[in-house]
Amino acid sequence: MELSEQKLSRIDLNLLISLSVLLKERNVSRAAERLYLSQSAMSRTLQRLRALFDDPLFNRTAQGIIPTSKALEIEQLLPDLLQSLSMILDNAPFNAASCDKHIAISMPVLISQAFFESFFIELTRQAPNITLAEYSAKANPFPLLASGALDFAIHSETLNDNHFNSIRLGTITPAIFARIDHPLAKKKSLRLNDCLYYKFIELNIEDEHSHNFINPVNHILSKQGMKRDIQVKSSQFSIVMELLNRTDSLLIGPNFLLQNKLIAQDCCNIFTFDESHDNSLELFLISHQRIENSDAHQWVQQQILDSFSIN
Repeated sequence: MELSEQKLSRIDLNLLISLSVLLKERNVSRAAERLYLSQSAMSRTLQRLRALFDDPLFNRTAQGIIPTSKALEIEQLLPDLLQSLSMILDNAPFNAASCDKHIAISMPVLISQAFFESFFIELTRQAPNITLAEYSAKANPFPLLASGALDFAIHSETLNDNHFNSIRLGTITPAIFARIDHPLAKKKSLRLNDCLYYKFIELNIEDEHSHNFINPVNHILSKQGMKRDIQVKSSQFSIVMELLNRTDSLLIGPNFLLQNKLIAQDCCNIFTFDESHDNSLELFLISHQRIENSDAHQWVQQQILDSFSIN
């Protein structure tokens, strides 16, 4: 019987790294860019991977590449395997200045607008070689955390699963925003019903229709027997802000949104919900247990906690 060491000695472990990136990106061009390879070199790597696993691994579509069943099985194993290899090979004490990890994090767009810029500036000041990928919030980030496609997620729900760690970031009180010269901006005393007379704009949450996901704002309003009339939903923050500034539509977001000075130039807070339990929304920093023993991930996690504390 051939020893596992003998089998592994004939395998280029760099192929597993390439496969991991392909599984995360679902796109050959983006994977090549992440690995600093030409697209032709990435295509040759994919051919070698197909030969190694005797499987197509990915099927091409107009949107990118879709993993086969075999690739999805491998995807479940790769994050822990690569993390273990990294720990074996990296015996040096953690040094932020030389850390070159790639970190992927998802968060609600309006949270990002308030905090991400300052977080990124401070993070890269201390760790200039780190690369970051920031994605909009997912309705269900847990499979992406488990697969390694995400390292962290800022989310409104936790999961009763020992494979995931949750740290409370704080509580959000929603507020309603309008353009500075909106008719409601001139009124001194507003009720929630006054705002609900107008139509609303909302940012899409990825995959919200494919999961049993209820937008937290809708949940807060439904407890009061109320509902928004949403006229436009978009995944593009710039479009949402343009419509907010050019129409009478309103936007519900976190009460600290105007910490972003660019947003504060054109928008104002016309109504803030009462700071009660029924009107509050808790946010959590979620990660998978695979990063528990990674000094780099633990350091980044602390930077997130320092920057995004909402208490």
